[in-house]
Amino acid sequence: MIERRRAKRFQVDWQVRVEATEDNKDGFIEAGVLRNISSTGALLFLPKPPSAGTKLDIYVMLPLKGKKWMKYPAHVVRVERGIAAVGAAVKFESARPDFPMPLGTI
Repeated sequence: MIERRRAKRFQVDWQVRVEATEDNKDGFIEAGVLRNISSTGALLFLPKPPSAGTKLDIYVMLPLKGKKWMKYPAHVVRVERGIAAVGAAVKFESARPDFPMPLGTI
């Protein structure tokens, strides 16, 4: 199999919070797990699947002291259904994250 990715992926097991952006009429907020990340995208596992093309804000909890979140605007490029969770491959709109708190957190 030929690797087509241009950016190196890093395997992680970090908490994420996913929020549908305002222009998505089927708004939702989901907690999940980030399995891998690169400068261009990531693979998330969520309890409920977003549709391909859905625009999201991905909040990643960094494994640092205190709750440190970084936010990437992204869109879903692929959905992989599994037995216990759904994998969503996302492409980031920007390689630079923001550092706000997600909705509903302290």
